Amino acid sequence: MTRRRERGFSLLEVLAGMSLFAIVASSVGMLATQSMRRTVENRHGTEAALLAQQEMERVREIDYTDIVSRTTSQTMNGHTFVITTGVLDDTPAASMKQITVSVGWTGPEGPHSYAISTIYTDVTA
Repeated sequence: MTRRRERGFSLLEVLAGMSLFAIVASSVGMLATQSMRRTVENRHGTEAALLAQQEMERVREIDYTDIVSRTTSQTMNGHTFVITTGVLDDTPAASMKQITVSVGWTGPEGPHSYAISTIYTDVTA
């Protein structure tokens, strides 16, 4: 009696193929999750940089003697950022102010902050 060559897959081949598919699918899922997380982090960082620059521009429009420290909050795209403007008088020298704008937020990625700093000089003195 001759045996015809059977076509199809054995149970072992099916299990090996399913295992390989499961490993690849879980890796792609993890990659997609990390990609979305990084996208959110980058969006929040970009928004914080924009808010810090806007605050620094607001300070530029104020008379030198009226520049003082302050803290505000602003919501952008449904997310709240705390903006802190720190002013150090006579730093690093007389008739100068060191101004630091810090923007802090807490998102799904955890707490973060972004800061920029500059020095203004009183040119009227």
